[in-house]
Amino acid sequence: MKSIEVAGKILGLILGLSYLLFFEGNDVFQWICFGGILITIGIPHGAIDHLLLNPVIDKKNLIRFIVKYLAIIAAYIIVWLLLPTLALLSFVLMSAYHFGQSHFIKLKFKKLEKLTYISLGSFFLSTVLWGDIGYTMSILSNIIDVSHLAPVGTWFIFFSFSISVTLILANFGVRSVWLLVEISLLGLFLYQLPLLLGFIIYFGFWHSLPSMTEEFEALKDYLETQKIKNFIVKLLPFTLMSLMGMSLILMFFYNMMEPDQLTLLFFILVSLISAPHIWYMNLFLVARKNQY
Repeated sequence: MKSIEVAGKILGLILGLSYLLFFEGNDVFQWICFGGILITIGIPHGAIDHLLLNPVIDKKNLIRFIVKYLAIIAAYIIVWLLLPTLALLSFVLMSAYHFGQSHFIKLKFKKLEKLTYISLGSFFLSTVLWGDIGYTMSILSNIIDVSHLAPVGTWFIFFSFSISVTLILANFGVRSVWLLVEISLLGLFLYQLPLLLGFIIYFGFWHSLPSMTEEFEALKDYLETQKIKNFIVKLLPFTLMSLMGMSLILMFFYNMMEPDQLTLLFFILVSLISAPHIWYMNLFLVARKNQY
């Protein structure tokens, strides 16, 4: 699976460079990449949360898991309806933590672990959001006016990058040199891309695929002989349910909303399934790290 992770990152670089060199301004290319990566990697990486802490879960515990999962989603829907700005801020902070965590799956910290996650995740999110600030503002304008934040983008990117580098060096010293090189070059790369393409390349190949690799490693002893095939089979049920549910909601609102509003609705739907996923994934990664 490690070779698949490396191949995925190479594919992500190829897609991004192809856009910059040959398809700049081509929305069809962006949406094809977005949909393809989301369906094959993005959604599936969260489709086995029920197995992460209990690989041999029985029917009773599966039902209990589903009830808890849906309860978290329901609570978050209420927050989105009543306090959308708070819900948005919560989603950004949760995502920053979650994204940052996936860069240190096998690394043990000496200090300020959670702050490192948040600062690094914030760095990558800021390169994506401020790299295409016009589109970011148009999407978020349905909730809040963020135009006043446009001038501080460069400062925030530099600040979050500096904090991340300082914390990484404090924890891992010279061992982190290649990680720091990757972070620097990836940040510059994402900043050049449009929001949707930059987000999905990072989300798919630098977050979802490494997370999926770790999930496979944790479950491979329970997958019998055809391990990769059986792993994919276990991903399918909740992947298909998530995709079907999101598709039906977007189709229902398709003729009622403008494109930017539909994009915002999509990210809200992503946030709803992300909230419980981040909770269970954090428990899983903490438990895995204690085993190393």
